[in-house]
Amino acid sequence: MVLCLWLFAAGAPVINEVCYDPAGADAGAEFVEIFNPDTCAVDLAGYRLEFANGADEPRWLGRWVATAGDRIAAGACFLVADAGWSGPAADATATLALQNGPDALRLVRADGSVDLVGWGDLAWPELSEGAPAADVVGEALARRPDGRDTDQNAEDFRPAAPTPGARNWPAFALACVAVRLEPPSLVAAGEPIAVTVTVRNDGFADLAGAAVSLAIGAADSSETMPPLVVGAETAIGFTVRPRETGLLPVVLRWRGAAPADTASLALGRYHVGPHAVRLSEVMAAPAGGGEWCELVNADAVPRNLAELALRDEDGTWRGLPDETLVPGDCRLLAQDAAALAAWLDDIAAAGAVLPCDPAPPIDVPGWPSLNNSAPGSRTFADRLYLGLADGTVVDHVTVGAGSGVAPDGRSLERGGDLGWRAGASTAGGTPGCLPGQRPELAPGALRFEPNPFSPREGDGAIHAYLNVPDEIGGWELCLFDLWGRQVRDLGGDDLGPGPREAVWDGRDDAGEPLPAGGYVAVVRWRSPEGRLTTASRRLVVIREASP
Repeated sequence: MVLCLWLFAAGAPVINEVCYDPAGADAGAEFVEIFNPDTCAVDLAGYRLEFANGADEPRWLGRWVATAGDRIAAGACFLVADAGWSGPAADATATLALQNGPDALRLVRADGSVDLVGWGDLAWPELSEGAPAADVVGEALARRPDGRDTDQNAEDFRPAAPTPGARNWPAFALACVAVRLEPPSLVAAGEPIAVTVTVRNDGFADLAGAAVSLAIGAADSSETMPPLVVGAETAIGFTVRPRETGLLPVVLRWRGAAPADTASLALGRYHVGPHAVRLSEVMAAPAGGGEWCELVNADAVPRNLAELALRDEDGTWRGLPDETLVPGDCRLLAQDAAALAAWLDDIAAAGAVLPCDPAPPIDVPGWPSLNNSAPGSRTFADRLYLGLADGTVVDHVTVGAGSGVAPDGRSLERGGDLGWRAGASTAGGTPGCLPGQRPELAPGALRFEPNPFSPREGDGAIHAYLNVPDEIGGWELCLFDLWGRQVRDLGGDDLGPGPREAVWDGRDDAGEPLPAGGYVAVVRWRSPEGRLTTASRRLVVIREASP
């Protein structure tokens, strides 16, 4: 006899758990568990289990009959297993031949009374006590709590992992209501992660308090959980510094006053370190063409985007197209690919020069539209998450961090340290082009690279790098020939201080190639009140191509 030894109000034996459709083959894996809630042992001689097919007119068929010597101790359970059973030791075996719902099983006692459980969409009310229990696949139907009998099958039984001969539901159990990790992913080990876990006491006994720890991989943090009555919730905060990289398990462990209230709870996985495919640039508040982002494959092998998904802070995951990225490849994903392609054509026609010729953008159905300003519930405008198919976040970017407002008409791009910075391009972003290495410049500085340059060699352009000082509201950059005539307006913006980058391809404002020779670049600062002052002049040289 299996000794379960958990006591409830005295009463007659009941069907406590039934597994009629186990994972895999049914034969040899079905079982019925009978529980004795009485304070005295019960002689089961004369008890029998009967089965009815709910698809037919009610007709009870015998499945097992107790024999002399079959007894069930007080607070114990009696396990009847299917013929060919290979699980935990059973008290009896029989050919159970139970079926998926709608069906019913009853325990007929020696005095003629019956305990009955029906499951599925039963047409015959006599096949269940009250409303029938849910029909389950690959699980068992288990009383919650063990031995509870309100004569309402739908209330008394819950789907559960099979526990033949063991407690169905522990007296002490915590359920995770919510978990928040800040930041949602890390590009390097050793940085702190603030974790808030909200738990609920899902057991049947109050928790007097417990020591709890939160582990991310091999690193953990410990706290004390306050007393928690049944059904109550509490939030617990941790700070963890992971020591490893990769996909690390996140586990909550608690240790109470007794072994029965000591357990652990898996909370998912957390990614530390650069992911093979990661975000490289994001436009949340475009001047035209709709929102977009870039993904780059930094791995040494091809990667398929269909293995990944995107979502924003408030939305759900959207799967990515079936597109393969070769090593080093950059792919442009768009809210509206046609609108973005048209915008790229428009800015090229207006004279904007990008550092590459981007591949056509790809539509993402159900694009996760990004907020441009923070709602009242948070300090940032939005987040774009890159995740695996199971929802594990592997990379992210926060839009409007600190200010709560997305930079208007300017992208966020990734630097060499994998940190995020405001895009520097005069076009507002470099969609489809990987951000280049930007020189470190003091506020107010201006530099051209390479200088001299040839429009027919290298990338065919000269790059202007400048750093707008804090007190400046805007800037503009123009090129003049040596006679003082303006030949090219490279634009500017009024987005305030910070680094910028402009690209000149050696053409004039009409798009015609200029002859080799020297040209004067003039940067003017615009004050917050709109006044222009000349800040810097530099000589740049177009040279003939090498023979």
